[in-house]
Amino acid sequence: MPYWFDGNNLIGQPVARARMDRATRRAFLDQLSTFSRQRGGRFLVFFDGDDPDRTAMPPGIQVRYSAPLSTDEAILRRLGECRTPSEVIVVTNDRSLGQNCRNAGARIMAWQEFISRMKPAVPGRKPIRGMAEEKVNLDDWIQYFGYDKKTLK
Repeated sequence: MPYWFDGNNLIGQPVARARMDRATRRAFLDQLSTFSRQRGGRFLVFFDGDDPDRTAMPPGIQVRYSAPLSTDEAILRRLGECRTPSEVIVVTNDRSLGQNCRNAGARIMAWQEFISRMKPAVPGRKPIRGMAEEKVNLDDWIQYFGYDKKTLK
């Protein structure tokens, strides 16, 4: 399943700031790479502008810089070139882009929904009704509440 990401929208940075803060963009790409390895999928990230620092991308991730177009225009143009845009999931929190992609035949997913789908399932564990499926680190809770681990035994 191809996932296309509205990069600058999802990292919350305009192109000028993203150029100065490469660490945020890199952390985002590394997180996507982890999801790609764990859950599969083809991930294509669109960023505004151009990047002269063409360092190697993390495994499983492709990156496209949209200059001279905006990312929105580049995504919509690429959707128009697809034979089956209904197979593409565009991940964005931009409502306008989301509506335009939906009109072009793609499926839309907000970042939070994408994250919840990418979380690895815990084998053999059934979800508790009304509770999030998340592993709890007991040591963190003991420390947070100020208990002494030795006295709890």
